[in-house]
Amino acid sequence: MLKTHQINTKLIWYEVQDPSQAEQDQLIKLGVTREMLFYALDQNESARTEIDPVSGNSLIVFDIITPNSRLAATEPVGMLIDKKGNFYTIARSTTTRISEKLFATARENYPDKSHLTAIDIFLNTSSVLIAEYISTITTVNRRRNVIQSNLRQKIQSGAISSLMELETQMIYMLDSLRTDRTAISRLQAYLGDQVDDRQKEYFADVLVENTQAVDMANQAAEVIGAISGAYTNLNNQRLDKSLRILTMLQALMAVPTIVTGFYGMNMKLPFTNMPYSWLLTFAITGLLIIVEIYILIKAHFFDR
Repeated sequence: MLKTHQINTKLIWYEVQDPSQAEQDQLIKLGVTREMLFYALDQNESARTEIDPVSGNSLIVFDIITPNSRLAATEPVGMLIDKKGNFYTIARSTTTRISEKLFATARENYPDKSHLTAIDIFLNTSSVLIAEYISTITTVNRRRNVIQSNLRQKIQSGAISSLMELETQMIYMLDSLRTDRTAISRLQAYLGDQVDDRQKEYFADVLVENTQAVDMANQAAEVIGAISGAYTNLNNQRLDKSLRILTMLQALMAVPTIVTGFYGMNMKLPFTNMPYSWLLTFAITGLLIIVEIYILIKAHFFDR
């Protein structure tokens, strides 16, 4: 899909989603290189800013939250500013939310679009996307509180697995926020004097928002990791205790088998001809079990 939106007389927004070969050829005619198209559409591309000195285009690969993706919690999307000052969003089916964010940003922050530039669009969109990270981190913290509350009542393997999933999600988000920050900083350094004082201030604000999101994500990841580790250790201790109890029972149950086995053999043993010799086997068994329990107590088997 390739749509053209005339924002004002100096700015066109090209909305690109999973472009066909014909649409890619059209983008190349507009000045977008095949290499930059490949970077923008690669689902494994790291967030960064790529500058093409020949065409003068700036490609910003930006990681965004992708709740409906099966690949990861975040995925990259391409935003490109060409030398004419036009803006491109190059997305896949899992990252089309970038268009919704851009539309909402333009409507809310810039009712008068006559002086809107591609840099303004990028900064506003970045701010909204970072705010979405913060909102998602808050949601993750709420989910963690619910899981932790349930674990206080009863330890369940499913709850621990949910904590591990949240921990994995936070790792992806933390890495994405850090690489997004690098991409924003590199674009700011490249643009240099091309941005006015208002935009410089906005760059600073966006970087501050990113830092806040990184701090929140880092704290959330540490808390989830600590809780997950604590309950995993507790679960392992309970499993270890269960195994020790089973080992003890197995050892105790072996005693009657040994004693009765001797008296069941065709060999001469003391007291075998007595009328109540079968009671003797119970006595010997009980005595050996008591001795075994005494040895286990002395070895602090039950205190571990």
